[in-house]
Amino acid sequence: MEFYRGKRVLVTGGLGFIGSNLVRRLVKAGASVTVIDATYPDQGANLFNLKGFLDEIVLVVSDIGNLEEISSYLVDQEIIFNLASSTSHIGSMQDPIKDLERNCLSQLRFLRAVRELSPGARIIYTGSRSQYGTPLYQPMDEDHPTRPVDINGIHKCTVEEYHRLFHHLSYIRFTSLRLTNVFGPRHQMLHDGHGFLNWFIRKALAGEDILVFGDGTQERDFLYVEDAVEALLLAGVSSECEGEVYNVASEIPVSVAEAAKAVADMAGVKWKCVPYPQERLSIEPGSVRLSSRKLRETTGWSPHHTFLEGLEKTMEFYRRHGHRYFHPAKGRIILERKGK
Repeated sequence: MEFYRGKRVLVTGGLGFIGSNLVRRLVKAGASVTVIDATYPDQGANLFNLKGFLDEIVLVVSDIGNLEEISSYLVDQEIIFNLASSTSHIGSMQDPIKDLERNCLSQLRFLRAVRELSPGARIIYTGSRSQYGTPLYQPMDEDHPTRPVDINGIHKCTVEEYHRLFHHLSYIRFTSLRLTNVFGPRHQMLHDGHGFLNWFIRKALAGEDILVFGDGTQERDFLYVEDAVEALLLAGVSSECEGEVYNVASEIPVSVAEAAKAVADMAGVKWKCVPYPQERLSIEPGSVRLSSRKLRETTGWSPHHTFLEGLEKTMEFYRRHGHRYFHPAKGRIILERKGK
């Protein structure tokens, strides 16, 4: 997009799954990109995600709440894509205090700093369909009540409200995009705490059977990562999006069983249903489908990939690069790169 050429753009969580795919697009568009990522080992940061792009960006390894380390990089940013978060639903129930510190406290410190150092910046925050919890009606629009079923979902709501309040007080300009079941290349593949589809792919490519919890009839509207990135970029362009919340979803329901079968067929393995573990059953919302009508009408956005098209691209990526994702990296990323 020509709009981003020469723009000073900050991406938090930019070494992770969605963030790295976004950074690659921004660099190609000619933006001056700074990435801040805490590189927590249980999350998705991976230097390979930005292979070939590291010399084109400023990379700062730090939590966004550590203002001593990041403040100088916040000065005079024009657009901020705020993707930094801990995203494990199970993990948030096991250690809610850690989730609180990484998400709410770090985000509040970050927003206060942005208010002082880049008061004119536009912030696009990535929310989640988990903010809605169990659907009262479907497809859920942005007016659906938010009743999260886990701690992480509650904290996503809280952080979105931080952004909304700062916008209302004219401290920042913000837009929230509530993403749902994003999949594709550069997702972490070390554990199943960040969504089940990547774990299906990991198991299948290792020649193992895929295990589906429950009867597999629960539906999701999977969204390929390139389509999610396009929505983020469009939200950054459109002033009409300021102060608003938007769902981002494919609107094409696919059952978990259908997803498992598709992955299994592509990899030549089997799949089967097994009972839910209790800790997962307690936070399972059932079928979840979102409406993206508001975003379509405001920006003209629409997904360009079907589920199967996106899955084929994803499977091919991990066939070639799985060794970069299936095993823990040695040590922790500690570098700071300044390419510009």
